[in-house]
Amino acid sequence: MISSKNNSSKSSHTQTAAPQNIENFCQVPKKQDAEVQTDIKDVTIAYAGYETDSMVKFLRKVAPLVCSVLEKNIKSKAFYRYKLSSDTTDTTISCLHMLLKYPSSETEFCCSNISWNSVGTALAASYSYSNHMSWCEHDSCVNIWSLNRKDFDPKKPNMSLETDCCITCINFHPELPAIIVAGKLNGSLLLWDISKEDDPLLSSTETTTSNHREPITGIHWIPPYGKHNRYEFVSCSLDGKILLWKFENGTLQPYDGFIILAKQLPRNFQIKARLSNAEVGITSLSINVEDSSIFIIGIEGGGIFQCSFESKVPTLYSGASSVSLKNPINMGFERHKGQVTTVQFSPYSRNIFLSAGSDGELRIYSLLQPKPLLILQQPSGGINGAQWSTVRPLVIYCICNNGQLHIWDLVSNERSPTESCLLTLSNDSGISLGNNKENPGLLATCCSNGTVQVWEISGAALVAESSEVTQLQALSKTIE
Repeated sequence: MISSKNNSSKSSHTQTAAPQNIENFCQVPKKQDAEVQTDIKDVTIAYAGYETDSMVKFLRKVAPLVCSVLEKNIKSKAFYRYKLSSDTTDTTISCLHMLLKYPSSETEFCCSNISWNSVGTALAASYSYSNHMSWCEHDSCVNIWSLNRKDFDPKKPNMSLETDCCITCINFHPELPAIIVAGKLNGSLLLWDISKEDDPLLSSTETTTSNHREPITGIHWIPPYGKHNRYEFVSCSLDGKILLWKFENGTLQPYDGFIILAKQLPRNFQIKARLSNAEVGITSLSINVEDSSIFIIGIEGGGIFQCSFESKVPTLYSGASSVSLKNPINMGFERHKGQVTTVQFSPYSRNIFLSAGSDGELRIYSLLQPKPLLILQQPSGGINGAQWSTVRPLVIYCICNNGQLHIWDLVSNERSPTESCLLTLSNDSGISLGNNKENPGLLATCCSNGTVQVWEISGAALVAESSEVTQLQALSKTIE
């Protein structure tokens, strides 16, 4: 028997949140094309009217004059040897070394002169007090740097020669690299052999009235330069004397001499002097490269004179002298408007020499005529030193008192320097410069702040043209 049982039931349900639907759409902007059109318009050029007969009459009148001027311009030498700067090779000047004054504590000393030795490896610099109010009582020195040595230090020289007076002029021997002569502010001379490190001094002169008694302004070795134990050189001074010296038996002795007196100058160059036998100071001297008996001098007041070592003209000088003094002057040249600072013969021509002065003029003269062949005016400032290039007959270096170094290349430009640079950032006055004959790419300069700069020169200033010597000789025959 089957029994049934009642089952209970219960209803229940679950519910979730109704899903939300969102409808989005994107819309692309409508584009619209438009065209702009301009009408083509004919442009007509209106020419001014003229009468044919009057135009022909005008051309017939002016054509002969215009043609004559054009023909004259073709023959003109106004732009002779002129080249555009874009057609020339630039010269590069870079400061290779800055040799500092030693000792650096002496702030009131300037570098008075510099000189390279005969092999071009050593550079000597002399020092002098900037402003002497009375007799010199300073201790000075000559510093020597050996640029090729491993221990070379721009801040400290390899050798220092101490002196009891300021040095105004120095010059290495042209053949012996260890021999150097120096001139003092008091007029005495010193001769050293720097190969003897213990005692390099060979000889010195005393300050007497019979020798120089004023600052030495120039020292030049006399060719032929003699044997190893015999040296000859000439010195000039602001006392007007030109003395010839020789080193024999361990002493320096004068063996000949000349003097420049105011009353013996040519009539076109008279100097007013209180005394009848007043001396005229000599500021620079240079010996001819082909004839060692000829030399030129620059004197105070701007005068330039050709002189001869063979002169026998007596003078009426009544002052004391250890040798008989003669008058060396043969002829005079047109003088500068300011002080003559440099005279130098060209190493490529017997008759050509240059001069520079405080008037800012760089002049080129010939021994054959009194007027200058060429006058180059510096942009600004007087010139304190100038030298010919040792490889380019028509290139000249000059240093100015406004602190600039200029290079003149007369082949490319006779109106302005082809290259210029500042010696120092503070525009210190340039004092002297010197070429390195063995290494023409090196040039040394010195400044009033006591520093010495060694410049490396490359480019057109070292590339000589074959026609330069011919142009230099032709310049001596042409008066512009």
